[in-house]
Amino acid sequence: MKNIICCLLFVFLFTNVSLANYGARPMAMGGAFTAVADDANTAYWNPAGFAINPGVDVYGSLLLSNRNERIGDNMAAVKLCFEADFDPFAWIIGVGAVSLFALDSAKYLSDQGLLKKNWGREKTEKEEAVSEKVLEKGEEKTVPVGQQAKEKAKGIAKEMLAQTTQVAKIIAKESARQVYWGQVYYPWYHYNASRPTYWDKREAEYSPSGKAQFAGGITWITDKNPSKSQSTDYYTFSLATGYEERVALGANVNIYNIGITASNGTILKGYGAGIDLGILIRPIDQIAWGATAKEILTSDVRFENGATVTYKMSINTGIAISPIDDLTISADLHNFFRQSADPQTSHYGVEYRPFEGLALRAGLNDNSKTAGASIMVGGAIIDYTILGGIYNRTQIAGLTWKF
Repeated sequence: MKNIICCLLFVFLFTNVSLANYGARPMAMGGAFTAVADDANTAYWNPAGFAINPGVDVYGSLLLSNRNERIGDNMAAVKLCFEADFDPFAWIIGVGAVSLFALDSAKYLSDQGLLKKNWGREKTEKEEAVSEKVLEKGEEKTVPVGQQAKEKAKGIAKEMLAQTTQVAKIIAKESARQVYWGQVYYPWYHYNASRPTYWDKREAEYSPSGKAQFAGGITWITDKNPSKSQSTDYYTFSLATGYEERVALGANVNIYNIGITASNGTILKGYGAGIDLGILIRPIDQIAWGATAKEILTSDVRFENGATVTYKMSINTGIAISPIDDLTISADLHNFFRQSADPQTSHYGVEYRPFEGLALRAGLNDNSKTAGASIMVGGAIIDYTILGGIYNRTQIAGLTWKF
């Protein structure tokens, strides 16, 4: 299995292709994915969703036509999730302890000048190119931001990296162990209770009842945009936990690496970071509610010419209902509190699974129509999406390999 994961990662991360906006499936559902969030696409939409559907997922998506100008065209992700019998009170105590550790870590990073609160400040959308704003500051390198980042990282990263690596090793090892002995997929769709997909109903033997879920993920978004003189790489590291798949909590640490090409050919590098938090609640199987606080803490993105860019904070919320087993209807409201005086945006989506192995989707992404479909062949889920309106009929293909 390690060899397969490595091969798929190589294909998605190191081939020179143009990939697609934040995942084919969520985009086909109009971006109404905050309360759905149950596959490897979930980092951008709601990190709590990593704790839904145990197994190992490797995902990538490819832009087929009509590249748009919004940042975020390239995406690949790995999701690792396992579950184990757990006392609910022990889980609550554990979540509390981890939350206190995270709060203490955030305070430490704030004291070091690396993290700031992200409200009440002038900001930029993460999907918006920043080259024009940065170049207004000049085209010469005056601030060694790369060296500064390295020096600060040396002082704080060692211990945090060791702890994060240890957690990641546990999640990866246990996820692989639980799925390795599972039944092998056959051509076309074949149900596998030990590593369910969003098509599957959990059987009694594999019910999440009385179990806690633990998950981690890595997501990479890259965008080479010559028309905007900008090269963008976002790296997201996610951790999540849930109980009985009824409630889940998750967090992202986002690392930003941006290059701006000046008119004289100089490449101005910029580095920064941000933190997202997410929650997902499923009181019953037919209803889910989710919320995400994106960029709630930030380090700003600092460029070599002295320019600084701060990405906007956004609170997104959504609800998903399944009136029948094979139908999901979702609705999201993004920028719920109208941060930065920006308007709210409405998103609606529907996913219908007429039979196992086929899913059909449609949505409305703030007045832009979207549609798509997925089929499952063996262990692979193949996605297709077309985006109308502001996306100018952009077409996306996606592939998930479920272990």
